[in-house]
Amino acid sequence: MTRFNGTHLQVFYISFLVLFASCGRKGPSTGDVFSDNPLLAQYEGRKLYFQDIAGDLPAGMSGKDSAQFYNSYVDRWLKDKVLLADAASRLADKKEIESLVEQYRDELMLMRYEDQLLKEKLDTVVSREELERYYQSNKSNYKLESTIFRFVMVKATKPVADSRKLDQMWSSGNTAGGLQGLRRYCDNNAEVCFLNPGRWYKWEEVSRHIPSRLLSERNISGGMKRDFADFNYSYKIHFLEVVHPYEDPPLSFVADQAKRAILHERKRKLLELHKTERYETELRNKRITIYSR
Repeated sequence: MTRFNGTHLQVFYISFLVLFASCGRKGPSTGDVFSDNPLLAQYEGRKLYFQDIAGDLPAGMSGKDSAQFYNSYVDRWLKDKVLLADAASRLADKKEIESLVEQYRDELMLMRYEDQLLKEKLDTVVSREELERYYQSNKSNYKLESTIFRFVMVKATKPVADSRKLDQMWSSGNTAGGLQGLRRYCDNNAEVCFLNPGRWYKWEEVSRHIPSRLLSERNISGGMKRDFADFNYSYKIHFLEVVHPYEDPPLSFVADQAKRAILHERKRKLLELHKTERYETELRNKRITIYSR
């Protein structure tokens, strides 16, 4: 959206007035041409000012297109206000609408205030010990629907470039140096590589990169190493850890979910405590009257 300073606003407004008048429109009924915020239209006490529209102007429009944009905007605004006045005078359930508006306003204010309280008071640090306790207490809530695993893999295009060097780097294991060397190798010579040994994967995320006739979700296990080739590619795979659906998922797999759950409970307790404290304070100060007790 276009943004105007005071000088630009005045210059643009003068240009707009000329084009506005050329379309057969009457100029602003009040306010000077050089006003920072001239009045453009009004209906039944409702007023539309120039600055109400200026922020919505799309960038890069010509003067003529801008005038057409403003003409359309003013027309839409007036039509809406006329229809709104009809609604206010003819609808039978105005009290219900006013009640809904008030309810929405209250809910919006509460939501904004609660967000502010949480920003000011919520402790968002979750320790490893707290995660562990939560995991042990809620392990049954985290059921695996498919096999998950940590692994590393290099899928190199045949003929394999620098195959001896690749073998040496692969045999060095999951050391920082070995992985760094493999990443450099993969940038230039591999079809695809998975070199993040700390990440958990699901079979469907990687299965398209592995020949199904050689490996499947059912026959993989932790510690398994495979080195094989097909017509187009050479594969090096090491499954570091495998967890099947009938086993408990590791904490590292559910840590993000567990942290969100812990923080959600903290938010709930913090807000409930604040509400209770404020309620009891107002009750002690005799600012609350309860007639039903």
